[in-house]
Amino acid sequence: MLAGVLLSAGCEQITSASEPEAEAEQLPKIVPNLPEVPTLPPPPFPTTYEDESYSVYGLRLRPTKVLDTDLAVTGYIVDIYEPPVCKKRKNEECPKVAAPHMFIADTADQTDRVEQLLVVGYADNQEQLARARRGRKTTTISGEVVVPRDLKVGNEVRVKGHFRLMSSGGFNTSNGLIEFASHETLAKAESK
Repeated sequence: MLAGVLLSAGCEQITSASEPEAEAEQLPKIVPNLPEVPTLPPPPFPTTYEDESYSVYGLRLRPTKVLDTDLAVTGYIVDIYEPPVCKKRKNEECPKVAAPHMFIADTADQTDRVEQLLVVGYADNQEQLARARRGRKTTTISGEVVVPRDLKVGNEVRVKGHFRLMSSGGFNTSNGLIEFASHETLAKAESK
């Protein structure tokens, strides 16, 4: 019982009449001074089109979502690799020729490589492209891809393929590439 009395005595608050009560100081009201909410411009291109194909912009916007998937992308052919002309003389070697590849973009006049998408795997070598252009049905070595004969700079195309960072043919790029499976020409370039 003595312990209970001591405990209750220790819990009592002792106030002295000589201590003045503390006054709360009122701080001035803070009025935030924020800039206006900016008006953001709309994206330059849609992420996807009505046919569910991506724009090049759309692929760049969602790389982790679409990486290592089969998809379609719609754009304009802005560059097709042409091997260097070789004027071979005695004891000279011609420069190595790269595998066929092309670049597509959201506009036909896009010159910045960062805004373009690399497309590879539509032919194994230049000879296959030449045979296809002469009208012969040609397939890649694996037999999975029919080599296209209507690729031309300025054409609007829908390319179907596998979006990845490195192709089976050795091409690689940190912002992704399309390993070609098929395509459809939506609009042909105007002849100049």
